[in-house]
Amino acid sequence: MDDTNDTENQEAEVPAHNEKMGERDLGPKLMKLYQKADSALETANYGYAISLLQAILAQQPAFLTGRRKLRSAAVRQKDAAKKSLNLGGDSIKVMKLQGQAKKDPAGAIVAVEKEVLATDPYNPQANLMLYEAAAATGLKLTAGFALETLTTGHPDNNKYWHQLGAYYLEQEEFEEAAKIYMQIRQRDPADLVAIQNEKNATARQSMKSQNWEGGSFEELKKDSAEATKLDQAERAGGTPEMKRARVAELGQEYAADQNNIDVSKELAKLYAELEQWPESLQFYEWAYSLSNRDPSLERKVAQITEKKIRAEMAELQAFIDENPDHADVEQYKARIVEMNSEQNEQLIEEARIRVERNPTDPQLRFDYGQHLFNGAKFRESIKHLQQAKVSPNLRLQTMLMLGKCYEKMNILDIAAQQFSEAAKEVPGMDDLKKDLLYNLGLLYEKMGKKEESLDALKQIYSADYGYKDVADRVEGSYMDGDDDAAATA
Repeated sequence: MDDTNDTENQEAEVPAHNEKMGERDLGPKLMKLYQKADSALETANYGYAISLLQAILAQQPAFLTGRRKLRSAAVRQKDAAKKSLNLGGDSIKVMKLQGQAKKDPAGAIVAVEKEVLATDPYNPQANLMLYEAAAATGLKLTAGFALETLTTGHPDNNKYWHQLGAYYLEQEEFEEAAKIYMQIRQRDPADLVAIQNEKNATARQSMKSQNWEGGSFEELKKDSAEATKLDQAERAGGTPEMKRARVAELGQEYAADQNNIDVSKELAKLYAELEQWPESLQFYEWAYSLSNRDPSLERKVAQITEKKIRAEMAELQAFIDENPDHADVEQYKARIVEMNSEQNEQLIEEARIRVERNPTDPQLRFDYGQHLFNGAKFRESIKHLQQAKVSPNLRLQTMLMLGKCYEKMNILDIAAQQFSEAAKEVPGMDDLKKDLLYNLGLLYEKMGKKEESLDALKQIYSADYGYKDVADRVEGSYMDGDDDAAATA
């Protein structure tokens, strides 16, 4: 007796498009067939398993679990069989079925799985036909499964990967879409469509996870007291709560128009202020891709990338500090050193590319020189810092960096000259001047010029008692003087 006849005249027991149905939803008769199919698979009786699963799917086309097993059985049967001569018969079958697919997509699904995919599970034309027929009948998961099968069977064909990525975007499965486009980008770093779609999908997933489809900013103002509080925060520049509310409001604008560069830039800025570096980076990268290579946005991408990595390193260091006896603590310490080195090399390379693209931009020269300094490439750093020094806006910062380079190279007199001249040009006692004087004071100490060292540090001491260890150094010098006097007496 043919077990597949058990399905005749059986009514569907679950909604036709419930593709999340499980085995228990099949009903007693189809469950019996399904169990027999499982047994057939275990004994490598793939042909019998295929016929049983086809019969089940004819009754329950939305049973995606069964369809996955059906395709797996076909793949295993084909792998087990000896290769035979194929004269293109499957292509002819598909061509005949394509006409049926337009008139009767549900019937075409049954037919293509029985006549083609049962023996050639990775057939491109058959899977594309299954995709179109499934989409036409509302079987969205089955349509996606057809594209997944194509990428499995033809992993080097980027066309199929792009189709699958587009499908996930359409279904708002943004996390899955981002993974697909990332795989395409890894195989082809020059695929601009994949690069942009990955960023877009990642950003959309971020919004989805934060429920940006929710209420507007005004709806967050629950009562008049809260409204007053938020309005005051608005005028004061914004609390974190205020910024998060603004992010939610902008999220709706972004969802309506993802190519609005101003919205992306503001979202990136807000996320940076909230120190949510991954999200900030995503939106700065997207804004940069929309801007036709705006150098200022390119620099923002570099800055946020660095902050993101620094934050990850700080988090790892905090774990080490809190768990000094952890079994893997030495491994974590080594990882921090490795991350720091990797970051320096990456930042240097990215800065080099930006300088080559815009060789007359002093800001890019300064950034490149700073990254070279952090990578202990002091001679190379000096060359670019000297070119950045021509900019009036960068002159003093550049002199600070040049002084540090010369000090690292043990050219102490020229280092002192850079620090000293720059400090004289700063009118007030701001952070830059403090930094210059502090470096100058320590440098003079290294050179054995104790009086000049104290003079530099005292200038900071008189303006900012709490700056670094200046108070200890200055006050300690007077105590040393008393000790010397006592020793002489």
